[in-house]
Amino acid sequence: MKRSFSIIAAALLLMIAVSAVVAQKQPSKDELFKEIATLSNTKKPEDMEKAFQMSRDFLSRFGKDKDDKIGKIRTFYTNYRQTAFYSAIDGKRYADAFSLGKEILAEQPDNVDVLMNLSYAGYNASIGSKDRVFADDAVTFARKTSQLFDSGTMPKEFFPFKDKDTAAAFMHYIAGVLSYEKDMGSGVAEIYRATLPNSVIKDSADPYSMIASYYESQYEGASKALNDKVAAKTISDADYKVEKAKVDKIIDMMMDAYARTVTRAEAEKNPNLGIWKPRLVQIYKFKNKSEEGLTEFIKYVNTMPLAEPIKF
Repeated sequence: MKRSFSIIAAALLLMIAVSAVVAQKQPSKDELFKEIATLSNTKKPEDMEKAFQMSRDFLSRFGKDKDDKIGKIRTFYTNYRQTAFYSAIDGKRYADAFSLGKEILAEQPDNVDVLMNLSYAGYNASIGSKDRVFADDAVTFARKTSQLFDSGTMPKEFFPFKDKDTAAAFMHYIAGVLSYEKDMGSGVAEIYRATLPNSVIKDSADPYSMIASYYESQYEGASKALNDKVAAKTISDADYKVEKAKVDKIIDMMMDAYARTVTRAEAEKNPNLGIWKPRLVQIYKFKNKSEEGLTEFIKYVNTMPLAEPIKF
């Protein structure tokens, strides 16, 4: 009985406390405006952040009103939010950057500056990490940025990239690398596009090694399918020739990709050269029965345009 009374008493006390909080008077529009102005004028980081948060509340309560105060607070809020967004990216506070960036994009879905920077932030947060919390958004934003670039919509500046070509290449590369594991075909198509503009990506071994890996996967599937049919004796001579020609074509494309990979890996002293070059030699010898002409083959491949990856 005493226990029941204690529970009821505690509940009543809690209700009274909640009622007292609710009963507290919220500051009026003028009072809140004055407090925000006072805090923002100090220019102290902690005061500016507090003013920003109070501005959010101000706009939530009074944003539909039409007077000068609303415009001034909205301008402060928008400007501070943009500064805070880039500050969060520079400080690698990716959760804050995505929260602020998505809020901006909700109001300005074609803000190419935010889309581009958020894509790169998501890539940096995801690459080399098992944490893919930002990866899917980064892919979406990178693809949207590429679409805007293609339509002629450009950012105010291309930083952190050197120039337009580098930014364009990275948007395709980000979309490709971060989607490669989920959808290799879609990922390799983006990686291929990343190699077209004149940029550091065009001269890096990594994109070509991923294209080579794509053809490795294609070869594995096509070769197994052909061998299974031969073993089961379910394929005609005519169909065998067609299937064998497809497998040979995949091998050619694989060698092409590895030749480009090895050339760039040697130039940049890539630590994976010791993996890629022996694989190229192995495939070349399998196809040509010897290493004769390999050096010339590598040089020739690198004078030719890279063919767009296809699915066999």
